[in-house]
Amino acid sequence: MISHPDLDEVILLKTVDSTNLELKRRRKEFRGANILIISDEQTQGKGQKDRKWESAAGLGLWMSLHLGRVSSLSHNLQLLSIYTGMIVHKITVPLLNGDVQLKWPNDIMIGGKKCGGILTELQWQGEKVSSAIIGIGINLSHHKHHFSDSIQNQSTSLHLEGVDNPDSLSLAHSLIGEFLENLTVLDNKKHLAADWNSKAYKLNQSVIWKTGGSTCEGIFSGINVRGDALINIEGNLQAFQTGEIRLSTSA
Repeated sequence: MISHPDLDEVILLKTVDSTNLELKRRRKEFRGANILIISDEQTQGKGQKDRKWESAAGLGLWMSLHLGRVSSLSHNLQLLSIYTGMIVHKITVPLLNGDVQLKWPNDIMIGGKKCGGILTELQWQGEKVSSAIIGIGINLSHHKHHFSDSIQNQSTSLHLEGVDNPDSLSLAHSLIGEFLENLTVLDNKKHLAADWNSKAYKLNQSVIWKTGGSTCEGIFSGINVRGDALINIEGNLQAFQTGEIRLSTSA
């Protein structure tokens, strides 16, 4: 069973539209508490920019963590997505022979294919964060045919990467333990950014960069201490708070 001294409650669901949405609906109920929701299935799983995240029953770890305790919110939450990616990296690397990398801002890549994603949402009260929701999706048991045609060639799972019978609850237990026990890492922005950069997908490589309505080519130079993506475009290093690295012109 998943447990931790800094976790107030674990809620296991058979199905839900989205674990993030469920926590947002119940924010008042969970005020001041750290709550974990795991669902066997999401019918409207959310990725970045409101994209759909395929979350079929029995195939993955679909979970969201609500941070409401003052002690958990007392850290620098600007790099929360970056930090969460580092935690997922830490617990998945020992399971795999493959190369696990982090794609800015929040994707987990194995062998150049997407295996997981992170969606963080902060609620502010004045200048302070009053709660944080961290959604995590990790593909566990998928065979190739489980992915829709449009993402088959860009997606993978722990099973496809050689992990026999990956267990969602065991993985969630490890993830939550590492996450809650290492929150002070958030307070050393320089070290966290450098550590993330050492695991970054496409670091110092030419990428297709999309931001707003425009697309360009540049060299991905990692992140700065604010978590911004650094893109060298024609010799000019630019920092972006939003945008994405495209896998190809059609991705």
